[in-house]
Amino acid sequence: MKNKGEILASILKNFKDCHFFLHNTREFNVVENIMNEGFIFESQLPHSTDRVNPNEPIEVTYFLFQRKDYGLYTIIIAIPKVIYEIYSAVSNNNDTGMEEVLTITDPYFGENDELIYTVSPKHILGYFNIKTSEFSQNRNWDPFFNNCQFRSPGKKHEKSGKK
Repeated sequence: MKNKGEILASILKNFKDCHFFLHNTREFNVVENIMNEGFIFESQLPHSTDRVNPNEPIEVTYFLFQRKDYGLYTIIIAIPKVIYEIYSAVSNNNDTGMEEVLTITDPYFGENDELIYTVSPKHILGYFNIKTSEFSQNRNWDPFFNNCQFRSPGKKHEKSGKK
């Protein structure tokens, strides 16, 4: 019998050639909001998510075990590698962070004086219910979505009062 991490890894393998970032939450209304409006995060995507490789089921299992206290719903951000490479090239060419390219909204400073960004709902593959081991795909996910076609990356932002 497969454990939950192995189940999730086998699901993710069906979505070939993507980079996967996982985030857990407790409330189902938060899941719905993220799938419809995007994933809001502070500072850098790796601060709010864990990148996993579905070819390493033990890695996915470890994530689910480590993050279970954050909630039973695992949000799955899936960015096709081709699109991710475009984002990376734009980031390098514009001397700006990947988050500036990835965000669908203009970044703003949050309560912690850190920049806040939003990943498009078109990059939200869906969610995995840890309790039931069920995966629900987001109807908004679009493997061909390229944010660079809709928004040019901004310049580097500095905290107020700093130069």
